[in-house]
Amino acid sequence: MTLRLMLFFLFIGLFDNHSLEASSKGQQDMIKIISDQLTTVDTPKEKAKLYCYRARNYAKAGERVKAKEDYFNAINTSYEGWILNEFGYFMYNGGEYEKAYNVADKVLTDFPQFKKEATQLKKQAKMKWNEEYLKANPPTITIDTAPDSNRVTRHDLVRQSEARRPKSSNKQTYKDSSSTTNHSGGGSHIGGFGTGSAFRQNYKKSRQGQ
Repeated sequence: MTLRLMLFFLFIGLFDNHSLEASSKGQQDMIKIISDQLTTVDTPKEKAKLYCYRARNYAKAGERVKAKEDYFNAINTSYEGWILNEFGYFMYNGGEYEKAYNVADKVLTDFPQFKKEATQLKKQAKMKWNEEYLKANPPTITIDTAPDSNRVTRHDLVRQSEARRPKSSNKQTYKDSSSTTNHSGGGSHIGGFGTGSAFRQNYKKSRQGQ
């Protein structure tokens, strides 16, 4: 029992997050060390922590499939809010925005103490998720009704109005009903007096009778 407690505290010191990140060993060396320690740890919480640490190193080494498996192992071993939240950010950084959104939503439901981190992740994931969706499915305009042949547009009304307008003419006719001009016999024609010499005689007679 004493030996187990000593190993337990030793593991906590060895695999503290800051100790892992500050280690000068390569990623593969760290993965091997953590893998060895996993075989000796009994408590679910410590085992889940080691799975999470190894997942980080797998992710840094570019082995995302193995990293994801270890995050699942950690969550299934000990369902912790900080592990689930970290897994959500792992999915986000890998471009799996829909899954990151769902994980963040689960964190908010089951672990409200991580509200700040999960809300931020959910917001970012939703934004990226929408961007990807619109990029893959650009909006289109679809006319789902057949054109109406009887529909009258504003342009149709203008054309109809112009067609009904009377055509203008530059030819004008002037007529004087009280007098006419006769160019056939020469001289002026005034009703009752005739033209030429007859006009002078008739006019003279009319003056004598006054």
